[in-house]
Amino acid sequence: MNVFIPRKPDFMPSKKIFLARAGVRYSEVINDENIMKDVNRIYLMGLENAEPKVFWKVFERAELSDQCVPSKFKVYREFLVFVATLGKKIDQQIEELSQISVYLGFLLDSWASESLERLNDTFEEIFKRENNAKLTMRFSPGYGDLDILVNREYIRLLGIEDEITVLDSGIMIPRKTTTCIAGIIE
Repeated sequence: MNVFIPRKPDFMPSKKIFLARAGVRYSEVINDENIMKDVNRIYLMGLENAEPKVFWKVFERAELSDQCVPSKFKVYREFLVFVATLGKKIDQQIEELSQISVYLGFLLDSWASESLERLNDTFEEIFKRENNAKLTMRFSPGYGDLDILVNREYIRLLGIEDEITVLDSGIMIPRKTTTCIAGIIE
């Protein structure tokens, strides 16, 4: 198992995108000093509290059970399995902030969700560049024919049970964590 520790620019979401996730049109709030003050405060709070890591490994098809591979990926021989997380500290900050202000807690939750997507995108690009590889689109448990409970298997395969907890529902703790699989195109 390998670990990628990103630099801040590797997981910094666009303000426009993070606000869209929060249901806000950037063009409508850019001139509102009070809202932008909150947005900037939340952005910096996210950067201070995120502890991002990506755990990853390339697996041969024979190393993965059928349930771990989406049916549309069955034609590939090698797979990149990775788990990206922003860590426990951001979850705690979202929870604490939500007790004070639902609005600010929601903004931080939106920031963290987009930050995690940015981290996934960045990691894929770095993996492709450093390995001279082409990947299929990434796929996560809980979508299509890949059961959400496969999260537990990906965590086990990577040996990171001490970092990520998978509940009986398949939901992971820390909450800002994703598991992904991508086929490696030859």
